[in-house]
Amino acid sequence: MKKKIFVYATLLAMVACTNNKQVTAVENNEENNKIVFEAAKNYFYNHNVGLPSPKITTEKEFRKYFGMATTMSTDGKPTAIDFSKQFVLDIVLPASEWLMEITPVKVMAKGDTLLYYYQVKVGQKQSFQSQPISIIIIDKENEKQGVVLVNEQDITYNQAIDRYLVNEIGTNYTQSDYCVPFYNIIDTDEDNTDDIKVWGDFWVLNYNQVSDTLKCVSGGNHPGLMHIRQTEKGFQVIAFDQVADGSDNMPSAKRIFGNKYNSFQAINSDEGWREQMRIDKLADYAMKHKLTATMYQDFGRPAKRFRNVK
Repeated sequence: MKKKIFVYATLLAMVACTNNKQVTAVENNEENNKIVFEAAKNYFYNHNVGLPSPKITTEKEFRKYFGMATTMSTDGKPTAIDFSKQFVLDIVLPASEWLMEITPVKVMAKGDTLLYYYQVKVGQKQSFQSQPISIIIIDKENEKQGVVLVNEQDITYNQAIDRYLVNEIGTNYTQSDYCVPFYNIIDTDEDNTDDIKVWGDFWVLNYNQVSDTLKCVSGGNHPGLMHIRQTEKGFQVIAFDQVADGSDNMPSAKRIFGNKYNSFQAINSDEGWREQMRIDKLADYAMKHKLTATMYQDFGRPAKRFRNVK
């Protein structure tokens, strides 16, 4: 009996030693794959030129999107960037009334890709909008690798709205290659973070890409009131009061929008404004998902251009 116990204990010790070696090997491998970076300070984003690529490799392109913001403090000068030896990874979040801070966590090399992990801390609501940005500097030897931004948090409740429209509403339509939500916010009530109210004219359209054209195959309009909650993991849609179809359309719209009904009617009936919103959203979506499409087309209608290609 003692011999059996001794053998069992020896096996446990061998397994423990083996596991320790595996953990050490994993940790060493992860450490070897880490890419050294430096955070660049005192730059601002030029929002008049569109969104930049997450990787910028030339000073000319960088100056197009970012300007220097020198202050009087001891570290008030912008961090020097030498594009002959370095390149940058940038994150630009939507302008928001919520105070947000982007924190770079780590950059890992995985094959021909750089995984850029970052966190976003959502603070108090401000009386003005600000544009959160983050820029990190990396040695040029990694310049040829692709870049994937990794963030498990929701940044603002706009991402929660997008996710809800795609996952809960877009899936009810004929499926396609791409589900693109877009919307016009009528009003918000953010006093209660457990029930943020967002009244809007919400749209979901599904597209298949054929050559350079996104062809609409399904989708529709879903105006109403979204209830959103702020959690530790970000914002989540907890309920959606939709305007009804048919004979109850106008009564339900008046009930849901209340004194905002006239504003909703004005926006919902403005086809020109809605098309411009769709064009802007498709351009952003194509850039974010690296689509080659430059046109969009509704069934039975001619294709229209939504972005120019250089």
